[in-house]
Amino acid sequence: MANRYPRIVERLLEEELLSIFPAVLLVGARGAGKSTSAGRFADTTIDLSMPGPRLAARQDPDGLLAASPGTVVIDEWQEAPEIVGAVKRVVDTDHSRTPGRFILTGSVRAAQQAATWPGTGRLIRVRMSGLTQGEIEHDRVYNPIEELFSPADAPIGGTCDLTRSDYLKRLVAGRFPDVLRLSGRYRSRWFASYVEQLTEFDARQIAVGTPRPTKLRSVLASCAARTGQLLSQVATARDAGVAAPTAEAHMRLLEDLSIIARIPAWHSKRLHRLTRSPKVHVVDPGLAAHLLHADEDTLARDATLVGQLFETFVVSELRPRLEAVSVATEMFHFRDRSGREVDCVLERGGRVVGLEVKSSTRVGRHDAKSLIWLRDQLGDRFHLGVVLYAGQFPFRIGDRLWALPIGSLWRQPDSLEKADQPPGGEG
Repeated sequence: MANRYPRIVERLLEEELLSIFPAVLLVGARGAGKSTSAGRFADTTIDLSMPGPRLAARQDPDGLLAASPGTVVIDEWQEAPEIVGAVKRVVDTDHSRTPGRFILTGSVRAAQQAATWPGTGRLIRVRMSGLTQGEIEHDRVYNPIEELFSPADAPIGGTCDLTRSDYLKRLVAGRFPDVLRLSGRYRSRWFASYVEQLTEFDARQIAVGTPRPTKLRSVLASCAARTGQLLSQVATARDAGVAAPTAEAHMRLLEDLSIIARIPAWHSKRLHRLTRSPKVHVVDPGLAAHLLHADEDTLARDATLVGQLFETFVVSELRPRLEAVSVATEMFHFRDRSGREVDCVLERGGRVVGLEVKSSTRVGRHDAKSLIWLRDQLGDRFHLGVVLYAGQFPFRIGDRLWALPIGSLWRQPDSLEKADQPPGGEG
């Protein structure tokens, strides 16, 4: 399928990485668009999913690379792992460190082979996610994380015309390029086929041992049911009917396949009694909705489930942006043993931005109570707190606290003005 969307990763490769580094490893879920995006920069493509190139890579990887001029894209490298050693040897012997020589695409098998992985220090790893809403609207440049950390008192966002129903439609549509053109039972069939391919074939390529597809699907279903919640290995094992170590191994496998993500808990020496459990998210909210048999109407009636999926939707919008920030930024969640929690915490250079996600179209100061507490505890370290919600108007809640439409994460404010009070006098 032609790449109809401008991708954040392509801009990153073009403007930064390929002009500096000899080799880049592009990882991400099957169907995210890795091969298409990498192919834009290729002088030579070695597709290891094909029998001929795969055999050549296994028998004489050094010779194969020597006969491949220009920028070489090595697709599905895990089909012939010997090729990575050959890339290492080329990079090590090229004293001029020719930039942009190799782009590898595939899985994160290195996570399971850390002791023997030859790419350490040679391959710059870049994560590619499904389409962001910005990419869908043909904007690969605007990065809301930069705006959230900007010194301006008023943060990102202006009035947004998206309704709650619009957000639900975007949520269930998913982020894979091939599924966006589908709806209804055709979309459901695509997702079902995707899960089958993932568990029956892809998992076996990178797993240690031979995972049982039915058990892997059960663990994935449990992660979908708990998306946006604290990860409980015991609960996941119980849901899937497997032992706790098996559940953990399967969750790591799903992480390597870029299907789930664990968001670590945020910690501070100034605060005590904080939970250390990560949160789990299915990286594509449309896939999560499919696994939960939830369409727009179902979500509109289920306040708990829609809250989980709205949070997953926001996390899936922000995670790809972390790859392209100007200053290293990390993503966490916050929760203490008193029940205070903040859905998403971004930290950059000691400064903190807290984000609460609400599926409601009306919010007020009470929705920011955990953000207020965190601001008061952190003082100057607290840069900004935002309640992201399904309404259309931005407004100030308090000192360094704002309510913003979720669409602010991908739509630039232009000349739109921000209000100092909530619409209708609420708050």
